[in-house]
Amino acid sequence: MAILPVAIVLIVPEGHLACDAPYVAPEHSPDKRWTLTLCRRPMFFAMPGGSSDAPGWMVLRDERHAIRGVSSLEMVQLYGDAAPGTQTMWEADRVSRTFVVDLPLVDASNPVRRWLDDRIWRLRALLGLTPSSESLH
Repeated sequence: MAILPVAIVLIVPEGHLACDAPYVAPEHSPDKRWTLTLCRRPMFFAMPGGSSDAPGWMVLRDERHAIRGVSSLEMVQLYGDAAPGTQTMWEADRVSRTFVVDLPLVDASNPVRRWLDDRIWRLRALLGLTPSSESLH
């Protein structure tokens, strides 16, 4: 039975975190080491013209394209509606955008840790255990 959790972490898919069609162009940190992408999650039902009402994920990746953080967004339209003139703020130890995302910038200590953290973030997103923009309001 102990092998089941290990197997789940090993095979957890990237799913919608792969973000084949980002809602807006990915943002890069000033040093180009980090990328923040807004990925739309599928909706079971939407009214015509309601695609911006879809929930989303803010996916933080490092320079090797490994997932280093994920934050849930209630509606992707909040990204542009956060506050007039709002920009993504890249600091030495975190990335944030008012009412949208606040994630720490934590380098992986080694390749194994990078791979494991990537898989854990995938699993957290799949289970709905990520930070949320709702907590930033």
